[in-house]
Amino acid sequence: MKKLYFLLLTVLMTATSFGQVFITEIADPNNNAEARFIELYNAGPTDVDFTEGNGWQIDKYTNASGTVSTTLDLTGTIPAGGFYVIGYDNTPGTFNTVYGFAADQLDAVNNGVVGSNGDDDLALVDGTDTIIDFFGVPATDNTGTCAEYEDGRAERSPAVTMGNATFDESEWNVWADSAVSGCTNHTLQTQDAPASFDPGSWIGTATGPVVTIDSDITGLDYFEGNGPSAEQTFSVSGINLTGNLDVTAPTNFEISSTSGSGFGSSVSLTPSAGSVASTTLYVRLVSGLSANTYSDVLTASSTGATSETINVSGEVSPSTPQFNVLGTPGDMNYGLGNGPSNEESIFVEGLFLTNDITVTAPTNFEVSLTSGTGFGASVTVPQVSGTVANTEVFVRLASGLTEGAYSGNITVSSSPAADQTVALTGNVFGAATNALVLVGVYDGPLTGGTPKGIELIALADIPDLSVFGISSITNGAGSSAGTVEYNFPADAVSAGDRIFLATESTGFNSFFGMMPTYTSGVVGINGDDAIELYEGTTIIDTFGDVDMDGTGEAWDYLDGWAYRVNGTGPDGGFVLANWTFSGADALDGETDNSTAATPYPIATYTNPALSNATFTQANFSIYPNPTNKGYVNIKTTSNSAVNVTVFDLLGKKVITKTLSNNKLNVSSLKSGVYLLNIEQNGASTTKKLVIE
Repeated sequence: MKKLYFLLLTVLMTATSFGQVFITEIADPNNNAEARFIELYNAGPTDVDFTEGNGWQIDKYTNASGTVSTTLDLTGTIPAGGFYVIGYDNTPGTFNTVYGFAADQLDAVNNGVVGSNGDDDLALVDGTDTIIDFFGVPATDNTGTCAEYEDGRAERSPAVTMGNATFDESEWNVWADSAVSGCTNHTLQTQDAPASFDPGSWIGTATGPVVTIDSDITGLDYFEGNGPSAEQTFSVSGINLTGNLDVTAPTNFEISSTSGSGFGSSVSLTPSAGSVASTTLYVRLVSGLSANTYSDVLTASSTGATSETINVSGEVSPSTPQFNVLGTPGDMNYGLGNGPSNEESIFVEGLFLTNDITVTAPTNFEVSLTSGTGFGASVTVPQVSGTVANTEVFVRLASGLTEGAYSGNITVSSSPAADQTVALTGNVFGAATNALVLVGVYDGPLTGGTPKGIELIALADIPDLSVFGISSITNGAGSSAGTVEYNFPADAVSAGDRIFLATESTGFNSFFGMMPTYTSGVVGINGDDAIELYEGTTIIDTFGDVDMDGTGEAWDYLDGWAYRVNGTGPDGGFVLANWTFSGADALDGETDNSTAATPYPIATYTNPALSNATFTQANFSIYPNPTNKGYVNIKTTSNSAVNVTVFDLLGKKVITKTLSNNKLNVSSLKSGVYLLNIEQNGASTTKKLVIE
């Protein structure tokens, strides 16, 4: 219905006779975003019908947009010398409920024009399609500018008599939830509805003395005997004054016009030409109060003006002995015979103490106030005049322990305050079994560089996979040196089980036709990064030179892959000769590994450590599984014929096939779960097959 306007043209537009209708207040209440509104004022001598000509409208420019994002057509009439208030009606009835009267017009559009969130530009456009008033920095997200009023309000200065098509920050008094420097009058102070807003009223219309004051002050506090409280701020202003603007603090509170000094029961501000510009004042709880809560009313007054008040409140807490314990220690681990463990730490601090703080370690752990030395069963942190400053306490798993998991609670005490505890865990790992080997890394070609990840295989049964972990080394940053970034879940795996760890499942499934075993962002590798495989605290296998960016190196696998030579590994460090490579960019443009020119050799690694008895896991692979492609690949390490039988869950035989090309057609099967029996050279196994 309405044309769009480019902000760059606003400088060419001029106000018409309608220019005496302008914006006087924009509201974004901190406590209720549904109570937003826009207030217009008609400073002219005649009523204005907003439907005249092409119709008036307010345009909203969102998030630095140079063109109109949303438009609200105005529908009513604004009387001469009167107001027109447009309320946000995203939640019906909110404006009336909050402010006690009906708005002249409602905007029910979610995040519409009136639903502006404190950083959008607004333009008032008259019936001749001319911008007659504008708020905001054109083509700029107003965050951090003099036009930001998030969780606050923007009110027109009283001296303004007409709209301005070019935003002038000096024409506005702005309150917001963030500080902005370099503005004429921008105050760090959130505003709550209804107390901080006055829809249908504007200080610029007043003829008699008027004083204004900011919103309520809460949260002033100190401990008994340690007053006064920290300061908070509020602002006052006045127009048409015939005497001083006097601000009076109630009993138990004090105010000043200067931070840190000059506090007393009142402040008197002298007007200039009848006005007191918005002035920041400071308020605090007085010292010497007993433990209690305090609240009262602070008053701003001037001769002939209606006094304005805000609520002030605070609390004095009893100075009883108390302390805090901060920090959550991580696992403390070491290999058998190589203790003590790595150090973790907690922090203690206290006030009004009558005794020192004692930190006692549980059995098998030890504590110290000094990293690397002085460890024992407990430490004492002395209080000085009742205070313990924030102090770090180091903790570790003691040396000489047998293989196993350890746990317990640190106890922190200082009578008569209640004890506090912190949980500790650690492990002593046995000698590495080398039961897991890293066999593949891949850097995929799909959107976002997926799939990314690694392939591993169990060379022996592993009752608890969480003993193993992974760290990635980016751009030759050096070994992770004991810092395990990802530990596998505490699952049990059997010899021959393959584990696929990827950054996510969607791209992995799309490219490989099956789901990864686990996901973690730790393997978000970029083709020039290294991987370390841990068993306990020991690095048992490595891909890539951890001290070198792999770009252009022999092991570079950017947009490609690397795969371990059969029968090798785990190697501890990186052995280049034990890997084969696709070459950089080998997977570029590919969408499916099974049709790629140089496919990743998924699930093909074999190792003599896997005996014939583990045929069921080690010497064959089935993929994709689950599948929605109408086929599965069945690969084995032997060239002999493979006899395949598929049963449904009722035991009915649905497919019998002897394979010669590794591919089994399952397009005839409905979605569901089946049992797949494979027989080759007298050995057999049965696996679950999922058809999607």
